[in-house]
Amino acid sequence: MMRRRRTARAARFRWAYGPTRWLARAGASAAVQALLTPRADRIIDLIGLEPGKRYLDLGCGTGAYAQLLAGRAGLTDPPVLADIVPGPGPVDVVVWPEQLPFADDAFDCITCLYFIRRFDDDVVRGLAMELSRVLAPGGAALVMEVAPVRNPGLDRFHRWVVSAGCADVDLRGWGRLAALFTGCGFGAIDLVNVGPFLVPPVPRVGVLLRHFPAESSEGADHRLDDARAVGNAREARLEAGHDVPGDGAR
Repeated sequence: MMRRRRTARAARFRWAYGPTRWLARAGASAAVQALLTPRADRIIDLIGLEPGKRYLDLGCGTGAYAQLLAGRAGLTDPPVLADIVPGPGPVDVVVWPEQLPFADDAFDCITCLYFIRRFDDDVVRGLAMELSRVLAPGGAALVMEVAPVRNPGLDRFHRWVVSAGCADVDLRGWGRLAALFTGCGFGAIDLVNVGPFLVPPVPRVGVLLRHFPAESSEGADHRLDDARAVGNAREARLEAGHDVPGDGAR
């Protein structure tokens, strides 16, 4: 794990402070961020960002786009900005994807934009578990990345474009991403369209991860009563010698 951390963080440092630092700084303005991901209102809608919500931007980079979203949504509290290295912009917390230093249910809304392509599947799976842990009941997280196009030559070119020559990147489509996020405790995992994207002109994939709202104690009691009633009926049918659906030989 330490080697993976060093490699990922070194690549991120090269992006922020190496020969490509002019590109990182050019992206610091909200105007450029809005050009890269034009449909801010669509993202706000998807994750339910509104005043009073606790918002985390993971892989914040310069933090400009998170600030843009927070401003448009009218948040009363500033977003929490997290990345794997201190960036050219403000970073509140330096994190590693598999070990987020936040309490359970800490955030109502999370964005993770153009962040996971630099990590292998094991790290992304660990991140999925952590996102599920820190996302509150009723909350939503949007993960967005550059997607493959099933053309090896174009994919190589797109990897070169989005890596800025700093590190190897893994472009994952909907199927691979859905598999990595399945079984991590999310109530729903949906493919969402946030585009169109003109800069750079490469396809993206958006994955919306949601937790269902917590049930009230009254609702939970009703579900428990229903389960007991089903169990009692099942036992009664067995005692009477009737078949119960699903109890046949497998």
